Amino acid sequence: MSIGYSDRMRWLHPLRLLALCLAAAALLAADAGPPLPPAAGAGAHTAPVVQTGQAIPVERLAVHTADGRAVPFAELLGPDGRAVCFAFLHHACPMAQQYGPVLAQVAAGCAAEGVRFVGVICELDEPGQAEAYSREFGITFPVYLDTDFTLADALAATVTPEVVLIDRERMIRYAGRIDDRYKVRGVMTPGDPKGELQAAIHDLVAGHEVREPRTKAVGCPLHRPERPAPPQAADAKRHAATFHGDVRPFLHDHCQRCHSPGQAGPFSLLSYDDAVDWMETGLEEIDARRMPPAQIDSDLDYQGPKAPTAAEIAMLREWVASGKPEGDAAAAPKLEPLPDYSAFEEDLGPPDIILEQSEPTQLGAHGNDMYRNLAFGLNRDTDLHLRAIQFLPGNRKIVHHALIGYLPRTTVEEAIREHGGREGFGHPDDRAGGFQDPHGIGFRVPPIRADGQPRASFVSGYVPGVRATVAPADAAVVIPAGCDITAQIHYVRTGKLETDSSRVGIWLNKERPRKVMNIIYVSGDFAVVPPGVTDFRILGSYTLPQDADFVGVVPHTHQLARWVELRATLPGEKQSLLLLRVPQWDYNWQSPYNLKQPRRFPAGTRFEVEGSYDNSAANPRNPFQPPRNVWHDETVDDEMLLPMFTFTSDKPLDGEGDSFRKFYAAIGRSRFLQRLVNHRFKYVADAEGNIVLSPDSDPDDHRD
Repeated sequence: MSIGYSDRMRWLHPLRLLALCLAAAALLAADAGPPLPPAAGAGAHTAPVVQTGQAIPVERLAVHTADGRAVPFAELLGPDGRAVCFAFLHHACPMAQQYGPVLAQVAAGCAAEGVRFVGVICELDEPGQAEAYSREFGITFPVYLDTDFTLADALAATVTPEVVLIDRERMIRYAGRIDDRYKVRGVMTPGDPKGELQAAIHDLVAGHEVREPRTKAVGCPLHRPERPAPPQAADAKRHAATFHGDVRPFLHDHCQRCHSPGQAGPFSLLSYDDAVDWMETGLEEIDARRMPPAQIDSDLDYQGPKAPTAAEIAMLREWVASGKPEGDAAAAPKLEPLPDYSAFEEDLGPPDIILEQSEPTQLGAHGNDMYRNLAFGLNRDTDLHLRAIQFLPGNRKIVHHALIGYLPRTTVEEAIREHGGREGFGHPDDRAGGFQDPHGIGFRVPPIRADGQPRASFVSGYVPGVRATVAPADAAVVIPAGCDITAQIHYVRTGKLETDSSRVGIWLNKERPRKVMNIIYVSGDFAVVPPGVTDFRILGSYTLPQDADFVGVVPHTHQLARWVELRATLPGEKQSLLLLRVPQWDYNWQSPYNLKQPRRFPAGTRFEVEGSYDNSAANPRNPFQPPRNVWHDETVDDEMLLPMFTFTSDKPLDGEGDSFRKFYAAIGRSRFLQRLVNHRFKYVADAEGNIVLSPDSDPDDHRD
């Protein structure tokens, strides 16, 4: 996804872009803090606060079998047991599914030490769900029921998955999460997780006090029985929000394209019961602007659903506060059928070319996410002019997003030789073709063709809820002769073995279009983000050399970013136009933004980009604890600001690849300064990110 600039090839940066769409495939998962405060008159009863080190009455530590038999604590512990670890689970909770095999692995490792694991399910929709959950997600320890919430209340459990470790004296020795892969809702901690439950068990078995007895669990809320809402007056009933009249249309517009059977969302939001179960959590996510994901502010009109309005959010709160009335299905507004996201876009007709994955991808049950670069061979000796392209995942549960581009066939073959095989796999069951690269997209950038056509570039992307990428009517995407389609695919794990076979559909433009498609990289100019800073600003700019139509943009940065803003200032104007602002940046929820209609900008228009970065210990996405210098470079643990703008124009805007050359020059400068700081000892990065002489340097030391 880049424009080459020299005969020397280089490995490109990790453009792990594009993820995900509105109403999304991520977890509508809840923090383990207190549940959402009850709406007026309709709240659920909440669990009491229980401290670690507190003995629990034995009668409150029983669970039940599916046929109703009580199983007391002594039976769970056994004659030789040292402790019982209660794991609160739910068959439909995505995080409880992901952690199933992790818990099974921890339980197996602790069995010889006398620590007994017991699964606890408080909520069932129908008989047999607990057994089915155990089979599907590899739970090897016994799972019992607590449908009256006696045990959950005794242990103050609020989410799933959540674990509570009880010793022989019925004292709570540890309560909270299994590990720190998720410390904040929806935010995966970079790197390998810290196993806090395992550490607590190790301390207990060794006869020590548990060093960290309580952590904050993250997962799906336990839905305790709700108190009935107070009766409403007749007039209030007439005007109250209902599921069929108000909530279902909202879910249709913002959520159901992903949260429906067979789609990317881990659970459905189609029915009244679905909305009843998930709405409080949904409101928490909406308040935090995590759901729907990839929300933006803009002065322009982009494709796709908009962020929820204040009026819509107020309606949802009213519905919860009034007891979640269902309303009259017969009087509900008529809604358009949801698109078939398992098929190529019907309005375009059958694709002219369909490319198949060369071999299936297999993803193991647990571990870090996997990024894999797959090649789809075109075997064409002439340029192709595309009017549309669509990536179609075979398994939408695990394909988080995909970045679609093209590369020379020889470059693809070289990348497979150097980075194929098991490199980048995180589980013994992982299998995939293609290649992996520590920089992400993992290809060398060949020089631009004599006519200004790049031989490597980004052309499209997949995010759930988005189908084909269609070029403007007077332009086309060019795939140069001798190139293959590539897809960097971000796979997420579900807690069980999964496979995927994805496809790419291509629609050709029969006539050569009049305008040129351009991708311009607008790089932020900086060398290092120093540790401890919470609002480090990075700026970049680009000035249009000729009139051009702005089609869209893909913002891109890494894990320290807080927000990103893009503006345009016309020649002679002082007031800028807000192209796009991502108010809450999330590396895992990046997306392309395309206008409904291209916007013409005159030559001399200045496009400015700005981002705010948090390199403090309080940033849960910080890849380094304690924080350290984070340099301007290519890997995901480095940092950058590199939005990619798409324009159409009569002539190429950047036929020499200057925008990418500028980006790579800044990377080279950062690497040089990093070597000065790391190896020459005379230089340091100050609090503003400048490289200066160290106050402790020896003036007689003349090393450079």
